[in-house]
Amino acid sequence: MKRIFFIRHAKSSWADFNLSDIDRPLNKRGHRDAPFMAKKLSAIIPAVDLIICSPARRAQETHTYFSSHIKSKETQTLSHVYHAAEHTLVDVIHDIDPSYETALIFGHNPGFSMIHDRFSHDYIDNLPTCGIFELRIDSEWADADTTNTIVGHLIYPKLYLS
Repeated sequence: MKRIFFIRHAKSSWADFNLSDIDRPLNKRGHRDAPFMAKKLSAIIPAVDLIICSPARRAQETHTYFSSHIKSKETQTLSHVYHAAEHTLVDVIHDIDPSYETALIFGHNPGFSMIHDRFSHDYIDNLPTCGIFELRIDSEWADADTTNTIVGHLIYPKLYLS
């Protein structure tokens, strides 16, 4: 079974309106939540074959916290993951090297909420910042679809922190 964990970037800062969207960093809460959630996820999966990350600064900073807890064989920054639509995220899944069994992907809403809802019986309106969900694929990456893919874990900071 293939497993991919979607990790929405942690809470980002809007303090500097002169920054472009792609350059926004994490804010104080983001710097609190990301290492906390990285530890939670590392208890589920301590190592993966592949990490895929959006080029956005907030996604890259979130990834940095997770990579200190979860080891990977390969890391890729893919520009098309930045604010990717649902169909683009499906293409990303389909393009994963077939020899890999596990992956993490760091990115954004609304695409992440939409990909969750595509494969889940439980609708979520909004995957919270630093929220994580798992897709379990009972086939090859290239064949992942609604007949062989289900949502596994779904965790987010407010389950644990106030």
